[in-house]
Amino acid sequence: MEVDIINHKITEGLSITYQKQTNASDAYVSNTSSIENLVSTPALLTMIVEASCKMLDSLIPQQYLTVGNRLEISHINPTLVGDTITLILTVEKVDGNKILLDIVGADSNGRICLGKYHKVIVERNKLMENAYKRSKDWQ
Repeated sequence: MEVDIINHKITEGLSITYQKQTNASDAYVSNTSSIENLVSTPALLTMIVEASCKMLDSLIPQQYLTVGNRLEISHINPTLVGDTITLILTVEKVDGNKILLDIVGADSNGRICLGKYHKVIVERNKLMENAYKRSKDWQ
């Protein structure tokens, strides 16, 4: 697949500090299990995605967006719902349209997660065309 040269302003060392006070919608609840007082890993992943988009998407041309293609996370400590989570995402490496982010997360009691998030800059329309083409190929 041909990769266009994209003029963007994303640089190594760029960082964002993202905070969210957690609430009941961040708890782990499913049909088979429930831990109503703890922040779930899926909620933590959503926060990471939101923080990365907030940091990166304003630095690329409007017809592009960043999408994740690999996320490595260690959720090492529990957080009670109601506590504030602080995530620090830092651009570790930029290689053309590929971006590697370092992730460190904490709550009021200390570190709760760490990891790496691999993202790519893609053209919005091409991404959607590819998704629709793949959908038709499988029908």
